[in-house]
Amino acid sequence: MSYSPVKFIPIFKERIWGSDCLKTLFNKDLPAGKRIGESWELAELPANCSIIADGPWAGVTLRQMLNKHGRDMGFTQRQCDCPFGLLIKFLDADDVLSVQVHPDEKACQMFPGAQMKTECWYVLQARPEAVIYRGLKPGISREHLEKALKKANLEQMMQIYPAQKGDLHFLPAGTLHALGAGVVIAEIQTPSDTTFRLYDWNRIDEHGRGRELHVEQALASIHYTDTPPAEESHDEVNVVDDSSSGLLSIGALLGRINLLIDCPYFCVGHLSTAPAEKRQFELAFPVVMIVLAGGGMIGNPRQPQFACRFDPGDTLLLPTMERGFIATEQSGECLLVCLGPKKVP
Repeated sequence: MSYSPVKFIPIFKERIWGSDCLKTLFNKDLPAGKRIGESWELAELPANCSIIADGPWAGVTLRQMLNKHGRDMGFTQRQCDCPFGLLIKFLDADDVLSVQVHPDEKACQMFPGAQMKTECWYVLQARPEAVIYRGLKPGISREHLEKALKKANLEQMMQIYPAQKGDLHFLPAGTLHALGAGVVIAEIQTPSDTTFRLYDWNRIDEHGRGRELHVEQALASIHYTDTPPAEESHDEVNVVDDSSSGLLSIGALLGRINLLIDCPYFCVGHLSTAPAEKRQFELAFPVVMIVLAGGGMIGNPRQPQFACRFDPGDTLLLPTMERGFIATEQSGECLLVCLGPKKVP
């Protein structure tokens, strides 16, 4: 049976640091009067599961689709198991995010209910002087961090990078980080919503209350730079033998691709497409397409009536196809993402 690309309905999340920038940037239909900080484009967590926007499966959830058609679409049985191995978001940080950390698999064993989270950020736009806080400076220990926390000078312990459009920042589990004010990103991550906030810049809400912090959990989860990193397990299962070369081969059929990151959980490439062009391609395994610029149609010639329209801000799941087609209307760019060799349980 042949399958066509599917597009999902965004799930909007109100955040104290959000704004309405995603409406300006991607014409997202944001709820009026809300500070939207996150748009979940492809997700399967207990409280949120993406719903297909249109086509023959309109209204069907990602979980329902995977349960019934996942193997035929090219996913392995393990990839079809809950939860789906990728969570794709857009983040709009009008104000700085908290200084936070996501636990690795070892830290999760200490905190019931916690889920490991590794992620990467692709910068879509940034105000002048905007920065990203990523990782500790060399030689920083837990004791250094505890002292800095008491003095509220945590910023001095962290590596600080200019936020520049087109940059990719990799944040493996255990990395202390914060997204600076005035930055919009695409986030690709493992399926987890576990965040331990260490510090929130002494911010208070309209009622004079600060947000909940998780100091002990965060301090226990951080990978400190004064100690060697723990060895990771290598019980990898998967999808394709070489995700990165497979993604590059697919991208070369669609346009011009650059590999951005290849980690055990996902592989990400940046694709540039030519204007007013129609190309055929083959997909040996499923790929997620995050559209950043340009527009057009993509589909399966065996189901031309279900060809999928794509515009900036859309996220599509492309199943395996023996002969797909893409028709672009102008120069475009997108991120191509596939599951890596390790599926998070």
